[in-house]
Amino acid sequence: MTENIMSEEQYNELLKAYTKEALASMIKADIRSRFPEPYASMYCQQFDNFKTVADFLEFAAKLMRR
Repeated sequence: MTENIMSEEQYNELLKAYTKEALASMIKADIRSRFPEPYASMYCQQFDNFKTVADFLEFAAKLMRR
């Protein structure tokens, strides 16, 4: 039987991804609590778009470092 043991680097990457998603959810929940619809949905969509671009730039930077 083989054991799949996560390396410290893999664990840190997973923790970072989880933390980013949790923070994004908290930000969107805060937006929804502060603004009425349809503005809340529009602002959450803009935040998702910004997050997608930021994630892509982070991924591209990681590839360039290799």
